[in-house]
Parts: sequence; C-alpha cells; structure tokens
Amino acid sequence: MTGEGIARSIGERLARVAGRVPDRIAIVERERERSYGQLDAAATAIAARIKQLGGARSGFVAVLCENKIPAIEAIFGVSRCARAYVPLDAGDPDDRLRLIVADSEPTVLLTERALLDRARTLVPAECTTIAIEDIPRAGAVDPPEVDESALANLYYTSGSTGAPKGVSQTQRNVLYFADAYARTLSIGAGDRVSLLYTLSFSASMMDMFGALFNGATLCAYDVRRSGVAPLAAWLDRERVSVLHAVPTVFRGFLAGLDPERRLEHLRAIDLGGETVFDSDVALFRAHTVSRCILVNHLAATEANVIAQHVVRHGDVCREGILPVGKSPDGVSVQVLRDDGTLAAADEIGTLVVSSPYVSPGYWRRPELDAAAFAADPERAGARRYVTTDRARIDRDGNLHFLGRQGSRVKIRGQSIDLNEVEAALATCPGVSKSAVIASGESDSAEPTRLVACLVAATDAARDPLFVRRRLAERLPSYMLPGAFVFLDVMPLTATGKIDRAALAQMRPGQEARTFDPPRGVVERAVAAMFEQLLRESPIGRDDDFFLLGGDSLSLVELQARVLDRFGVSVAKFYEDATVAGIAARIERSRDSRGGTQALPVLFPIRATGSAPPMFIVHGRLGQPFVSPHFLQLIDKELPLWAFQARGLDGRDPPNATIEAMADDYLDEMRRVRPHGPYFIAALCTGALIAGAMARRLREAGEAVLPLLLFDPPVMRLRASVAERDLLFRIKVRKQEGRFQTSIDDPQHAAAAVQTARAFEVALWQYEPRPYDGPVFMLSSSQRMDSENSEYLRRIFSGTIERFEAGATHAEALDPRTPAFATHLAHCLARILDEAKTYGAKSPHTNLSQSAARVPAQSASPHGQAGAGRAPPD
Repeated sequence: MTGEGIARSIGERLARVAGRVPDRIAIVERERERSYGQLDAAATAIAARIKQLGGARSGFVAVLCENKIPAIEAIFGVSRCARAYVPLDAGDPDDRLRLIVADSEPTVLLTERALLDRARTLVPAECTTIAIEDIPRAGAVDPPEVDESALANLYYTSGSTGAPKGVSQTQRNVLYFADAYARTLSIGAGDRVSLLYTLSFSASMMDMFGALFNGATLCAYDVRRSGVAPLAAWLDRERVSVLHAVPTVFRGFLAGLDPERRLEHLRAIDLGGETVFDSDVALFRAHTVSRCILVNHLAATEANVIAQHVVRHGDVCREGILPVGKSPDGVSVQVLRDDGTLAAADEIGTLVVSSPYVSPGYWRRPELDAAAFAADPERAGARRYVTTDRARIDRDGNLHFLGRQGSRVKIRGQSIDLNEVEAALATCPGVSKSAVIASGESDSAEPTRLVACLVAATDAARDPLFVRRRLAERLPSYMLPGAFVFLDVMPLTATGKIDRAALAQMRPGQEARTFDPPRGVVERAVAAMFEQLLRESPIGRDDDFFLLGGDSLSLVELQARVLDRFGVSVAKFYEDATVAGIAARIERSRDSRGGTQALPVLFPIRATGSAPPMFIVHGRLGQPFVSPHFLQLIDKELPLWAFQARGLDGRDPPNATIEAMADDYLDEMRRVRPHGPYFIAALCTGALIAGAMARRLREAGEAVLPLLLFDPPVMRLRASVAERDLLFRIKVRKQEGRFQTSIDDPQHAAAAVQTARAFEVALWQYEPRPYDGPVFMLSSSQRMDSENSEYLRRIFSGTIERFEAGATHAEALDPRTPAFATHLAHCLARILDEAKTYGAKSPHTNLSQSAARVPAQSASPHGQAGAGRAPPD
C-alpha cells in the first residue's frame, strides 16, 4: 500500500485518509468540492441507508449519475456496507442500461434527484431507487468486515454476444492496481489529479482511487459536455499536476496551444487506450516543463495496469510507436504463439497477463471465463488472463502493443466488440445483412471510426440516417458507426463467411451521394462550418454531420461556432444532424427568443441609507450578484449599488479595455452620486477596475475612501478565452444561483460569453498605472503568499492592509465564513469612521459600531441572488 498501511477494502482505505486529513479537499467538480471528511461522512450515510433498506439482502448496487461528486460518494458508500457497485452511464441509451440492469440484478439503484424518474423506468419494482441528495448526512453504520476477495464492482464493456458483458473486480484487486498506478506517477497528498473519464469506464478507477487513496485532490472534468479545447485553461485554473487522458484528447487540446505555451502545473501525464507515437512525445516536451514525465500505459478492464513506460524530457526517444513498457511488481506478461508456446524476443503473438490481481471473471459468462481465464501453472495463487491483443516483447524486456485481434477494436480509448454493433443492426427494419469493420485514415493507421456495411431487404429504402437513428436508441454514442455502405450483395469467402478483408478495402467516403445545394443564408453558413470542420466539400443540405466523419469532439466545436455565429444554442444533434435540420432549429430558436431588454450597468441592491453608498465592481464574468448573507452583514444605513459589465444584454458591445470600463462605470456612478467621498469595493479581478476608477477620481480632486477588495488576484491572470470554457463556467454559476443574466435565452447566453471573453482579454492586456490610496483586502491564504504579491504592489502602491478570510478563493468570497464576517466588520468600521471626517457631505449615524453584524443563520430565500455566497470572479 502507498502510505496508508494495510487496508482490506475501498471504504476502509478512504476512512484512514479521512481520519488523517479530514479538512483537505478530496474532490473538485466545477465550483463544488468535498473535503475528505465530507466524502467519508457521505459514504457513511449512504452505507447506513443501504443497510437500513437492504436488511439481510445482498446483491449489487447500481449507480446512475451525471455528476461525479455524488457518484463517487455513492461508490464509497456501497463499499462501506460490503456491497459491490455497478456504474451506469447516464449518457447511454435506456435500452442498453436496461440490459445491464437485467444482467446484474441490482437490489438498490443510487441516482441523482434529477434522474430519479428516468432511473425508475430502468429497474424492476423490487429494486429500491434512492436519490443521493435525499439521504440525510447524519448517520452511522457499523462497518462490516469486508473480505479482500469480495467483489468491489462490476464494469460492463462491449460484448461479443451482442450484449454488454460484466467484468468483476475484487476489493484487493482494486487496491493493488490503484497503488501500482499511483506508484509510477508518484501520486501524493500535494497532487491534483484529473478525472476526465465517465465513471462507467474502468479507466476512471485509476484516477479516482489513485488520488483518493493517497490524500490527493481529484479534479473532475466532463469532456463530453465541455469539449477538448478548454482543457488547457481548465488544467491551469485547477492547477492539475497529474493528467490522465487518451491520446486523441491529449493531441486535441495541445494542438490548439501557442508554441510557447507551457502547462506549468503538470508534472505527470498518463496516456492510455490508444497508440502513442514519437510525435506525441514531441508535443509533451513542447508544452510541459522539464520535471514533467510522460507515461504510456497499457490496461484492460480485466487488469487495470498491465504495463507502463516512462519518458522524461531528456530521454532518447525511439521513432514511431512507443512501447508500453514493463509490468509492475505482481504482474507478469508473456507473448504466446498460436500453438500456445512461448514466442521469442520480438516475435508477434497473443498477449497473456499473469497475476494474483486479474479479474475473477465475467459475470454469468462461464463460456467467456473458460476462454479467457485459467490458473497459472507456473505461479502459485496467480491467474492467467488471455487477452485479445497482439503484442511482442523486445530484447530489453519492453512490451509493445500491436492492436486487437478478432472482433474487438479500440477507438479513442473505448473497447468495442463489433459483434454487439452487428447485433444492434440486425434489429433495424430494412436491414437484411450487416457487417461492421473498423477503419482508419489509411491502411496502416489505427482505426478511428466504425463502418457499417449493409444489404437492404427487398424494397427497403437505403437510408443511412434512418439506420443510424435506430442504432442510437440501442447503443452508446461511441459505438455508433461513422459511415454506412449499402451493398447489393455481401462479399463471401470460399467457406461462405463474410469476407471482411474485402470489406476493408472499400472506401465509404468515395461513395456517390445525392447533392442538393444549401438554401438560404443559414443553411449556407452551416454548410460552410461543415466544410471547415470536416474538410469535406461540397456540402449539401441533406448531408449529415456524423455520416461525413464528425464525432463527439468536433460536435462540440460545431456547437460553439453556431453559438458564435447565430447567438443560439442548438441541442439534440443526434436527432437530425443534417445541414437543413440544424439550420431549421437555428431559425426556430431565433424566432422564439423574442426581444431583449436593456440591462443597467449600475443598479441598486439597497438605495436608501445615510452613509456614503458602497459601489461594488463585478468579478471576472461580469456578474453583479451580492448574496442575501452578504446583505445581512451590512447595516441598513449603508446603501449598496452593484456594477455589471456592459454588453450582457446583447444590445451594446462590451468594453474592450479596463480603462474603458473604469470611464463607463464612473459616468454611471456620478449620475447616482455627483460628488464624493466615494466608497468603492470590488470582487477579485474587479480590483483592477476599482483601482483605475479611484485613480481617476483622485486626479479629478474627488475624495475616495479606502478601497475594499475581496480576494484580488496576486498575479496577472492568463486569458482563457475559449467560448466553450466560458459558457460552461457561466452555466455552472447559473445553476448555483450565482448568475443574474438569463442564459436560457440563447441570445443572452451568447452575449454573456462575448462579454466575459472581452473582459478576459482586457485583463490579460492591462498594463496598470498604480493607485497610491489606502486599500483593505479580504484575501484567501492562497493569495496571501508574499512571493506572489508583486503584481498587487504594481497596482496598489499605497498602504495595504490584508486580512485572511479563508483558505481558498471560494471561502474568501463566502459571507458565511466566520473570518469573512469578522474582518468585514472591522474594515467597514474603519472606512466609515474615515467617512465621518468629511462631515456634512456624508451624514450617517454611528455606523462605526453598527455597520457590520453577524449574519442570521437562515437559508437564503428561493430565487434570491447568490444562494449564500458572494459572486466568484
């Protein structure tokens, strides 16, 4: 074990870490986070609920979640009560989920409240369905003795029988492989580890358990929802030190970076699921710092760490394909000839893995168990797993992965059995015969998409769109063919089998297709987007994005371009991804969005009071919210006004520079208060605007009270102008009640993105002139490091008094934090005491003692701004 001694189960391992570092952050997902103590408490409560429901029942517990924090809470809770979990992917079709449920027969299904109705349609009546949010967090459970050989989970992968098959793992195996993975990457308490994979994909175990078993912070990101392009900005923002990704994603986000851009926080990158080339090593060296390592990792659901190959910046790298390296202690590999004898060095054969830690077998698939697993006659206690992989071992003992054999292929890290796709095709009306092949861009390239070869029934239409949409009802998106070829007859071998070699020679992209030119401005614009993204021309109005080679990654880019060009968000692409279909939905969205109302740049939170009003400048996304809890800290005699960025309503263009924002906001403020003294506050990056405003006021001879800044940045912030990243951040804040502008209207959403992007660019380009007046700062301990304060001194050259209001940026902006309330009261009292010196210009009544109060302990009213927290930047 790595640092935690001997633990017999997943739940016990977490409890040990939580007992040692309960306040350390365990998981971060968008703006939400859980400490180790909170995660452990949630797991305990969930275990107590399952135990209460189940009584003497056993059986699996299924987990269906869209968000990763509740899913991970559920996974540890299931383990805490000696049960095994079955992860379900909320992105999969219901038919597939029902197959998994029918096969695993869970007695309990844990889900999120938003998925509760859907979850109930997937399980039989005897299976209890529970919303994780509805489980009281107070509770205790006597942890049962968990045998290390007990099942920990059941992960379903594509199956050769036409249905997904369940691969089981024990508690001991999970612990072993997580430690083997973490050991090579040296994962420790100071690390922040990425979690990009869906939790229904077994590769997610390495990140989830590798981080949480070792006291690290797990940083969750949804590639399917947010796309690949914003990854670099997210890695910087979350300070991720260990990245685990498939090579396609790795190449996708690095390819868009400036040549000089370095991901300075990264110290380890683990790539798995696809072939890694020397060109990937060049990318790694170009965009990481010298201490970072690259690991090429071979894994399977049956054995999560088969081999690892480490590359450092100074290593001599061989040309072409990288080896996958050597196995960790406890795992050994062999390459066997077809007759079962041991292959010589560099001889190609079937890869066989031997270890005490390989899967105990497939769930209810004895025929598959017999073919894949057996006791190792040469190692007591070890089992052999005969893979479907072709491999060789070189003279230095390094393993080289050479692809799949038989019906299994791997595309973008996902293992797919072609038989399951063919079984789904057999259910499509009008399809007489079918065969599916994997295709790459060239004969030598690894496959990048599936091609379905079909023979239509007599008188049936040859409609690839119809077939693809029927498949989407049964298969997850990663298993859908990217091309469909209709044949008059299926080519056969001399023995009467389908001649797959002949099918592989076909080039589906060369097939003639009916061309109907785009009609109207919108269709022509969408067609142009297709041409740019898919490098296909000409594009007709009936051409389908996916059938021309589009995939989930390029789909995110298409959605972003539609939003930028038309100001609307278009969803449900899988229903109709033709040029005409997308254009029609754009037109409907534009027709239904209605007119927009102008939004004021400055508006009152509380307009009355005898003290000089506080004017609060917005943070990084331009939003003005001040939470009810913040208002409870402010005396009623202190008026409060808030700025929001110009351009959020979509009527006016956003201000392009910090100076333009300062001039704009001063004009608005002087309409409300023609003369000082002026009391200006600011959230995070708004401090730069506040400093520029204060400097201009003093140059004009106006009195300015000490500035009040809430956790201003201590260094120049890198611009993160990817629209998808900004829209994602905006949506998260909207869901949490911390965003005022309506983004349900696509036009408002587009305006919000455009405004936030303009502010990001303005921040990055700003060269400040110093403001030499006094400043009070409520800062996080993260931003109080004196070594990182030089940037602040460039902006605020006068007296600075800083008060620690929380450990993190979020805590320093949370009015419910005791330190925040205490320091705010102190700062307000001193600022308003100074305001007294201006006499009749600012009448007020004894605010030095009453301006700040401890907030009442009550929930914020439904629909009010902020939901208890001042807005983040």
